[in-house]
Amino acid sequence: MSEASSGDVRLANLLAVWGDVDASRAAREDAFALLVAEMTPRVFAICHRELGNAADAEEATQDTFAKVARAATDFRGDAKVSTWMYRIAVNACRDMQRRLGRRPQTPVADIEQAARRRVDGSDHVADVATGFEETDRLARAMARLDDLSRTLLLLCAVEGMTYPEASEVLDLPVGTIKSRIHRARARLADLLSEDAAGDPGGDP
Repeated sequence: MSEASSGDVRLANLLAVWGDVDASRAAREDAFALLVAEMTPRVFAICHRELGNAADAEEATQDTFAKVARAATDFRGDAKVSTWMYRIAVNACRDMQRRLGRRPQTPVADIEQAARRRVDGSDHVADVATGFEETDRLARAMARLDDLSRTLLLLCAVEGMTYPEASEVLDLPVGTIKSRIHRARARLADLLSEDAAGDPGGDP
């Protein structure tokens, strides 16, 4: 069994213990504490990339685990626990964005990563950013993408998720993920070109 598979089984076991109402309170709380300890860095990273600042990301992370605690018995094992939790985290971030009326601001460090890492087995986000070395230009372009396009690029390029994994997180067909990634990359290229030309047009 691979290390990743072993980790998935461990997370599933911890979630199962937490959701087992027949288990002792101590056993359940210990299991949930271990689940939180293992997943907090990854959930926080997702939230930080979605929301752009640590304070909001911390609140969304706490909200994610609160929802995980309540929904543990709903988990059916048809996806990895980590993927299921990522879906909850993304939804928590979207709820916060709607509540606060804020547009996301991608951290510059993650923009730099996104400009270098693979979207899939053959393409790079860097392809659309060739010749644009100023990361703030790419940050501005990413901020102008619609929420789904931006989330897809961050999940696949920064987090390194496969299309099937992103499909599970966002509850969309794999074909939709592929087409939206393609459209997002094309839109990002257009926005970068407009910025380079000093054209303020396009989406706000």
